[in-house]
Amino acid sequence: MRSMTTPNEEFEYTEIEPATEETAPVQPTSVEPTPAQPTKVKGSIAASTWIALIIGFLLLILLIVFILQNQQSVELNIFAWSGAFPAGIAFLLFAIGGALFMALIGGWRMLELRRQIKRLGKK
Repeated sequence: MRSMTTPNEEFEYTEIEPATEETAPVQPTSVEPTPAQPTKVKGSIAASTWIALIIGFLLLILLIVFILQNQQSVELNIFAWSGAFPAGIAFLLFAIGGALFMALIGGWRMLELRRQIKRLGKK
């Protein structure tokens, strides 16, 4: 489509052709600098493991202090077992037994979840 411009004192009539992709004027784009955002580093399994080890080590020190302060002998009757132990050692044995029981239940739960994931993956 061709169109004519209005008369001007300096110029004669000129023809203006519509802009195509090749002749289209390039519009300047303003590039505004974006504020530098600090990148957040994700935690890793190794970092979590180190934190857990440090906490466990501190708890172990507290447990050793507790055992050393509770050396008096106490009578223990557990199911069919009976005996006299230092109180701190008895508490340590019960703590170990509780941790093993929790690990057993946690392992069972993880096994169940893996089975469910495998079943959902087959469907």
